[in-house]
Amino acid sequence: MKKIIFLSAIALLCASMVFAAGITEKNLKALKGTWEGIGTGPNTANVKIEIMNDTEPLQGKMTFSNIPQRILQKTGLSDPTTGESNDGKITTAGTVMFTGPNGFFEITSIKGKKLSGWGYFRGFKADITAIKK
Repeated sequence: MKKIIFLSAIALLCASMVFAAGITEKNLKALKGTWEGIGTGPNTANVKIEIMNDTEPLQGKMTFSNIPQRILQKTGLSDPTTGESNDGKITTAGTVMFTGPNGFFEITSIKGKKLSGWGYFRGFKADITAIKK
């Protein structure tokens, strides 16, 4: 009986992964452009995301501004702080990951003109919600 329950749970998990495909190549045209919003978490900052092209590897730039002073002192970041990447790729999890020398950012979903994700730069992490401009 336990074996049947376990196998059923595995089957449901696999089925949910198939139906929740996330970001695909079809979404890349909609992703291109400028997005503005906020980064939240333990701290809040404004965020601007620019996606320059619509084919892999994606070229992206993320800028945080109005970063709290105590975070600037703790991390050594400047305000604004920008991260750029020319290696944006769709992951097997259906997200888009960008890496760079000082951090990385990941776009986890795009629905219409709303984007969600998160970024990490030298100790500053923020969950991101942005709207296409």
